[in-house]
Amino acid sequence: MKNIISSALFSSLSVPVLALAPFTATTALSAADQQQANSPLIGNWTTPDAVPPYDQIKPEHFMPAFDQGLKEARADIARIANANTAPTFANTIEAKERSGQLLSRTSSTFFNLASADATPEIQKVEEAISPKLTAFNTETYLNQKLFARVDRLYKARQTLKLTPEQMRLLAETHKSFVRAGATLPETSRVRVAEINQALSKARVQFGQNLIADQKASDVYLTETEVAGLSPGAQKSAAAGGEAAGRKGEYLIRATRSAVEPFLSVATDRSAREKVFRAFTMRGENANNQNNIALIRELLMLRAERAKLMGAKSHAHFVLEDSMAKTPEAAMDLLNQIITPGLAKAKDEEQALLTIAAKDGVTKLEPWDWRYYSEQVRKERYALDEAAVKEYFPLDGMVDAMMETTTKLFGLTFHPRPDIPPYAPGVKVWEIREADGRKVGIFYGDWFTRDTKSPGAWMNSLRDQSSLLGDYAVVVNNTNYTVPAPGERALISFDDAETLFHEFGHALHGLLSKVRYPSFSGTSVSRDFVEFPAQVYEHWIAEPAILRRHAKNAKGEPIPEAMLASLLRARTFNQGYLTVQQLSSAVLDMELHSMESIPVGFDAAAWEKKRLAELGVPHAVGMRHRLPHFSHIFDGGYSAGYYAYSWAEAMDADGFEAFKESGDVFNPALAAKLRKEVLERGNSRDPAESYVAFRGRLPNADALLRNRGLK
Repeated sequence: MKNIISSALFSSLSVPVLALAPFTATTALSAADQQQANSPLIGNWTTPDAVPPYDQIKPEHFMPAFDQGLKEARADIARIANANTAPTFANTIEAKERSGQLLSRTSSTFFNLASADATPEIQKVEEAISPKLTAFNTETYLNQKLFARVDRLYKARQTLKLTPEQMRLLAETHKSFVRAGATLPETSRVRVAEINQALSKARVQFGQNLIADQKASDVYLTETEVAGLSPGAQKSAAAGGEAAGRKGEYLIRATRSAVEPFLSVATDRSAREKVFRAFTMRGENANNQNNIALIRELLMLRAERAKLMGAKSHAHFVLEDSMAKTPEAAMDLLNQIITPGLAKAKDEEQALLTIAAKDGVTKLEPWDWRYYSEQVRKERYALDEAAVKEYFPLDGMVDAMMETTTKLFGLTFHPRPDIPPYAPGVKVWEIREADGRKVGIFYGDWFTRDTKSPGAWMNSLRDQSSLLGDYAVVVNNTNYTVPAPGERALISFDDAETLFHEFGHALHGLLSKVRYPSFSGTSVSRDFVEFPAQVYEHWIAEPAILRRHAKNAKGEPIPEAMLASLLRARTFNQGYLTVQQLSSAVLDMELHSMESIPVGFDAAAWEKKRLAELGVPHAVGMRHRLPHFSHIFDGGYSAGYYAYSWAEAMDADGFEAFKESGDVFNPALAAKLRKEVLERGNSRDPAESYVAFRGRLPNADALLRNRGLK
């Protein structure tokens, strides 16, 4: 499942975060102060388009910039809170939107590295700065003088003659203070501040543990153990082993993009088990990176804070500020999907056992499912995963993404080799309108590295805002396997969907057209933010796109018979995939709906028990096991993983609008999607944006049809 990391500093805390404005300019320092700080982050950036000067930045440059940024941001907040003049929208709400610009740009520049290239030096900075940022965020939203000004404006809002966007910003700002605890008694506010600090520390530790344990979980295999892999995949694995100083061995990294293809084709069952266990045990191994105790701590702190906020549980607190509104509503949707998913998964398991019996397998294990599923797929659809992959070069799929974007929105991509990347292999483009006007800057970081977090996500280095005159600068990250020297980077069809998904998030940021940075792009509720990304995924399966870009090394397009089979097989194995995803969502919601956490709570033992009670087949399990479930313990999806399914109901229904029109590239509908959803950000209620695009709210029917469950 794909992930998104917003520019917010601590979205995982599920409390409001100070809306730090993107960079336009910053307070000038004296030459002496500049020299003392010795940080290229301080002062005006002279890089092209004022992007982060990654070619000049060293880890030691961050703390001086953070310290100066915090100093300036505190001064900005103090000026607003302590003003002698009566509060107005301009001197309070807009002033807050303009505040903390150095801190904002330093944070976005740094946290992009903290997820994409977390060297030991960067991790030390993260450990040092996270509690400081949390303290600043907490003190800002618990500042009683500042809240008094906001509250006074909010109570008089009907008399202020505000635009609809201003009215929403005032309401959302007021809500942010309330949800942070500004209306609580002083003793409770003090405890909330303590909890926020503890959560920040635990979150950072969880993420750093996972990066370390993922690296420690790399598997080295013999030539016999990689039987079944394509020659190109074997060559890439051998190159990885040699680069790691283990010539003659084959490296399979403990990343999804490496593990799932291996499990689909490797003929050696014991090797499949070895690779599967290494991947699935991340965060639960008997080492210093074990996350079980941290999970218990995170859950206890979240539950305690929810109680202080007057909520029944963390899930109830989080979902108050969502489209779903309640855990019960979210669970209702999940149950509508998982019930038919379980039935289909059990049917699929029987089909797999029939073919596995030929190999003497009488009980299907988790490391068997993808292998025998691939055998059934070959037999049923005449498809071979390794053969299909030869037609999915990464460069070709990037070209497909670009063509799709141009056909839908008229945007064009222009390489920017003058912009410094933050790591080798990162590519940068300028995105332009058809008439040549600049839309924004896009970084593509496709390949895995030892210092990179697992999964795939979008980051914002700068948010669009007409208030500040800024256009967006965004980053996409994936973890595709680095090819052997001289070889093409090949990805699976699922990987291509991920590529499109993340660029859907990027478009949400790039095409934003709002006044206030707090409303920019992906700054929407978690159960809406996935809609633009998931609806964009649909276009990777369009035959016209694949015919032009799915080509083998000779430049030959994917054979029509293979293309037809590939598209027919899209609903194949959906019981398995549905249950994997939904079991992760259900357990997330159940965990965070607990009103208290039992003494000695063991998340791994609880997970095993709950999966059995739900009837999840042993060989299926969860897509994200709790010990490495970074979405909910190191990201912004605690009590929010259901959002993928909630958004899928919208994306399936939304794409049906294009199909119903008879043209999946219908320019009028694409323009409507852009105007009513992508440009709007959070400047109005997300449900209003969806209805403005589609004419009504969706239900689960289109989702079930899309998955072949109805």
